[in-house]
Amino acid sequence: MKEQSTGTILKRLFKIGMKFRSWFIFTLFISILLAVVSVYRPFLTMNVVDDDIIKSRDFSKLMPHIYILIALVFAESILNFFLVYFSNFISQNVIRDIRERLYHKLIYFKTSFFDKTPIGQLVTRAVSDVETISTVYTDGFLMVFGDVLRIVFVLVAMFLVNVHLSYISLAILPLMVVITRFFQKRLKKAFGDERTWTATQNSFVQERLSGMSIIQVFNRQDAEFKKFDDINISLKSALLRTVYIFSLFFPVVELISSVFIGLILFYGGYIKIFPGEIIAFIQYISMLIRPLRQIADRFNNIQRGLVGAERVLGVMDENFEMPNLGKVSKDTFDGKIEFKDVYFSYDEKQEVLKGISFKVNPGETVAIVGATGAGKSTIISLITRLYDINSGKILLDDVNLKDYELYNLREHIGVVLQDVFLFHGTVFENLSFGDESVTLEKIKAVAKDIEVDDFIESLPGGYDFVVSERGSSISLGQRQLLSFLRAYLSDPKILILDEATSSVDIESEKLIQKATEKITKNRTSIIIAHRLSTIVNADKIIVMDDGKIVEAGTHIELLAENGYYSKLYQGQLKVEEEV
Repeated sequence: MKEQSTGTILKRLFKIGMKFRSWFIFTLFISILLAVVSVYRPFLTMNVVDDDIIKSRDFSKLMPHIYILIALVFAESILNFFLVYFSNFISQNVIRDIRERLYHKLIYFKTSFFDKTPIGQLVTRAVSDVETISTVYTDGFLMVFGDVLRIVFVLVAMFLVNVHLSYISLAILPLMVVITRFFQKRLKKAFGDERTWTATQNSFVQERLSGMSIIQVFNRQDAEFKKFDDINISLKSALLRTVYIFSLFFPVVELISSVFIGLILFYGGYIKIFPGEIIAFIQYISMLIRPLRQIADRFNNIQRGLVGAERVLGVMDENFEMPNLGKVSKDTFDGKIEFKDVYFSYDEKQEVLKGISFKVNPGETVAIVGATGAGKSTIISLITRLYDINSGKILLDDVNLKDYELYNLREHIGVVLQDVFLFHGTVFENLSFGDESVTLEKIKAVAKDIEVDDFIESLPGGYDFVVSERGSSISLGQRQLLSFLRAYLSDPKILILDEATSSVDIESEKLIQKATEKITKNRTSIIIAHRLSTIVNADKIIVMDDGKIVEAGTHIELLAENGYYSKLYQGQLKVEEEV
């Protein structure tokens, strides 16, 4: 991830915020009014004291000033409310916009990006890191502008009241800038460490919760808790470093404020300045210190937001989107697939496919078999363009796969994976996948067609049965059947089944076999097979080993050759007989 300067990040965030330009302008106007109102109060107090209104005990002259002071206090309170509210209003709208941009970017990334990036880290980027960016808007652009405006107005008012005392007060500005800069550098590193350890912890927890059954089966609870505890201690230390810097910063600012008030009292008494001017200046010093301290405090909060922004913008800058350069778009496909001398590797170290060539004619059912790691499932990922090949060609209806418009291509391909993923929600929601054109009546008709409706209706609530995360509340066979139905609903011209009957019970396997016969009819089908007995009727069987095709033919032809396939088949028969 390329490191970006603070200025670059701020410019990018300001540009995003300009989407809400009118609200920005309105909030800036409130800041100006607030600066004017707050600066006028000490000036009014000075006039009351120096004009001897209090000493004369003339309440007829005093009461109008009191009414004005009360009105100014109310006005300041109301303006402060609107300033805080609209700053947060803009901030939350911008954050929503950034979240949408980031998530939209992520869902279109190549699969290879997720292979290399821990999911917990991405969750941190999309949730907590994005949330920290809000401080750049709530404590950033608008509030800092308001604070700077107040400082300018206060300085002008101070010079109008007393020039000599104003010069003393000016000395506080460079001192505050130096102190703020000193703490800012240390906070940036502390916040960076905090966000890094937060991402590490989120990634660790996400992975362990996903694999909790493995941890418990192997009795690794204590060891995994120790790892978590080490990460947690490091996160605590990083957080305490930020607290330490904050705790040191504020007393230093208060000390400087007290010193300067003392200097003004001493000098005012020495040259016999009017009491009202001294009172006004003490108020102005507080009013000068407060925005200076707030700016420093805001800069500290902004640093946390900028660290989060750098990480979020870094993900948004990643060039991992699947290139969609194709222009060819079709309403339907014949379903002819051809691999021509295809080479592919997930990384640069090891080739998974080594010069694969085969052809699938329209409407054919082709099975691909071989040992684990032979490259069977990789073929699925290449046909659906989850990955792009290194060299060679993949043709669909005699057109290069890359020449098709990507999302048009995927609309015509149905996939049933071995590891079925179901989302937390009802059966209906998992089958319709948010497509409004897929009605309950349509789902029921298709389910009845492939004979899985009885199983769904047997669930508590039927199609309204709530499936737990990853589908753990139903059996593997039932998840496979739902996956078959989900693929069939899209009415694909090309169907790919990956180890569809692997590790399921006999009853589910029978239902899956019936469903397979139904959904493969009149469409090009590629079946990645584990149980060879399920693909004996395939039009063609391709046998793979170590990323290469070693045999191809029908079940009868391959048995007659007495080669690699024959040995696999006979070995499985022997195992099934022993069981």
